[in-house]
Amino acid sequence: MVVGAGMSGLMAATTLADRADVVVLEAADRSGGRVETVRKGEYWINVGTQFTEGTGPLIDALHRHDIEMGSLADTSVALVLNGALVDTSDVLALMFRTRMGFMDRVGMAMVGARILAAAPFLESDSRLAKKVRAGLDARPASDLLRGVRSELTRTMVRSWSGQWMGCEPEETAATQLVVSIGLALTDPAKVPNFALPAGGNQTLTDILAADLGERLRLGATVRTVEKSGDGVVVDYVAAGRSKRIRAKRAIVSVPSDIALQILPGLPTTHRNAFGDIRYGRYVIVGFFTEEEGPQPWDGLLAVSTPQLSFQAMFNHAAALRKNGPRKPGGALACFAGGASADALFDLSDEEIVARFSRDLLSVYPQLEGRLGDGIVRRHRRVVPFWAPRGRESLPTLRNPLGPIHLAGDYQLDMPSLADAATSGENAAKAVLSDLGR
Repeated sequence: MVVGAGMSGLMAATTLADRADVVVLEAADRSGGRVETVRKGEYWINVGTQFTEGTGPLIDALHRHDIEMGSLADTSVALVLNGALVDTSDVLALMFRTRMGFMDRVGMAMVGARILAAAPFLESDSRLAKKVRAGLDARPASDLLRGVRSELTRTMVRSWSGQWMGCEPEETAATQLVVSIGLALTDPAKVPNFALPAGGNQTLTDILAADLGERLRLGATVRTVEKSGDGVVVDYVAAGRSKRIRAKRAIVSVPSDIALQILPGLPTTHRNAFGDIRYGRYVIVGFFTEEEGPQPWDGLLAVSTPQLSFQAMFNHAAALRKNGPRKPGGALACFAGGASADALFDLSDEEIVARFSRDLLSVYPQLEGRLGDGIVRRHRRVVPFWAPRGRESLPTLRNPLGPIHLAGDYQLDMPSLADAATSGENAAKAVLSDLGR
C-alpha cells in the first residue's frame, strides 16, 4: 500500500510496481500533490511547484521517460526595488540603480556578510561545519537582521523567506534560508541546474500515474493505517463506502498533519517529530500572455519584487526562447508567500488577480491589454520548514515503524521536489529489501 500520490508516493509506487503488487490511495481527484501544471497551446504554467533541479531520482525519471528538459542556462534574475528594475548579476547596478540609501546599503552588507560567513560550511562534513550548521539551526532566520536599522533590508529578507519557504523569518530556523541564499550567492553556476520539463512539472507525474493504471485509486480518503500481525491494515472511504485492504507493507507519503491523523498509536517520538514540521504558504496567479515579438523579460528566469503584492514573477516561457524566432504569447507566474499569502487567502480570485495584474503592469507596462485571465491557486501547505531546534527530531522520521514506512520531502536536508522523489524511491527500496526482493 502506498498512501498519497504526490511526487514521493508516485515514485515509491512506480519503483515497487515491477517487483510487488502495489495499490496507491489518493484522497484528491487528481494525482501529483503540490505538482500542478496548466497548459495552453505550447505554453504551460506551473501553478504548484515551480521548477525541477539538482540530480538524483527525479532527474533520472525525467530522462528515463524521455521528457524533454527546457534549459534555463544563460537566463538571469532581475530585482525590482524602489521602482527600478536591475539584473542581479550586475552588482554595481544592484547597489546604485536601486536607489538605496546609505543605511540600506549598510543593512544589506550586514546581512550579506552573515550569509557569506556561513557559506563555506553549508556543504562540508567537517566537525566545524556541523557546529556552524547547528548554530544556524538553533537561531531564527530573523537573526540575520540583528542590528539592522534599514526597513528596506528587512523587507528584502522577509521577501526572500517568503519566496524560498513561504514563511516569515521569525517562524523558521536560519538554516534553510541561509543555505538557499548562500548557495545562490556563492555558486551562481547552480542556476543552470534549474530546469523546466516540457509541458511543465506535471508531465512527469502524469506519466507515473498512467504507468500505475488501475493500481492508482483517486478519491480514496484513508482513515487509518495500522499494524496487523506482520503486515498492515488500511481503512479508507471511496465513493461514500468504507473499505479495508490488508497488505504486507505500507508507505505513508502524506503531509505531517495528515500522518498524525491516520497513524493511530504513534510513539511519542514520532508524534513530536511530525508535530515539529511546519509548512510554508503560497498564493500563485498564472497568466498566459498575448504579446508578439521580443520582450524585455524574455531572457529572465525570474523577477524578484519584494515591495509589491507578489514577491516574485517566474517566466515559464524562458526555456522556449533559446532556438528559432520568438513565437507569440508567453506564460508568467506571480506568487506571494508567508504573511503576504496569509493576507490574500480570504480575498476573492478577482481581488487577487486585480492586485497582481496592477503590480505586474507597473513593472512591465508592455503587458497592458495582453494579460489573459488570472489562474489562482491558494496553497496553505507547501514547503516544510522547522522552528529553531525543531529539526533535531527529524532523524526519527527516517526510520520505519515496523511494516509502515514513511516518505516525503521533509525527510531530507533541503525540502524540494527532488528530495520528495528521492525519499519515495528510498522508501520503496527499503520495502523491497525488507521483503527480500
